[in-house]
Amino acid sequence: KEYFVELWRGIATRFKGRRNIYGYDLVNELNHNGHVKWDYWTIQSLAAEAVRAIDPDVTIIMESNGCDSHAAYRYLSPLAIDNVIYQVHMYSPGTFTHQGVNGSATGYVYPDAEQGWDRAYLESCFQYVKEFERRHRAKIYIGEFSAIAWGEGAENWLADWIGVMNSNRWDWTYHAFREWKAWSVEHEGPDRDHLVPSPDNPRKRALLEGIRK
Repeated sequence: KEYFVELWRGIATRFKGRRNIYGYDLVNELNHNGHVKWDYWTIQSLAAEAVRAIDPDVTIIMESNGCDSHAAYRYLSPLAIDNVIYQVHMYSPGTFTHQGVNGSATGYVYPDAEQGWDRAYLESCFQYVKEFERRHRAKIYIGEFSAIAWGEGAENWLADWIGVMNSNRWDWTYHAFREWKAWSVEHEGPDRDHLVPSPDNPRKRALLEGIRK
């Protein structure tokens, strides 16, 4: 805990006043299980306070438990400092967005009436986030979202979820640009072993249309 806080104190000291730095995302996709003395939210809060004592202006970005899960927002409390953004990642339903990852089952489609997967379902996943935003006048940022390249209807998932984000006026960034090909909208293929460069495909068009809007 002390090392984590001291690390962020050092970063804030070194980079204070750098205008090209928008903010500090304190930790990415933590997954805290079990009972320990220092929980993930408290440790981030201590680091945020240390940063704020050095730099009164820089943006601080917090992430929730469960790999930055939307479900965790049902119990979170905001920080008592200014200029904080609360980040959430979106990969629901995981059986669709992550099909074929790490040996998981494939063959899922979106939308799927039998499963209840549609735009209304996607929006319902963020009920706790919306309540947190409204109750605390919080700034919400969707830092990651994606559907696997070979998922049938992945472009529909992207279009629906981008529509939800835009209608709620949430800032967002897509995962990911020129990282693993399976998340890339510059590649397409039936599975992870047969992805090829793709200058134009339905997922890329859905993303670009969302950016345009």
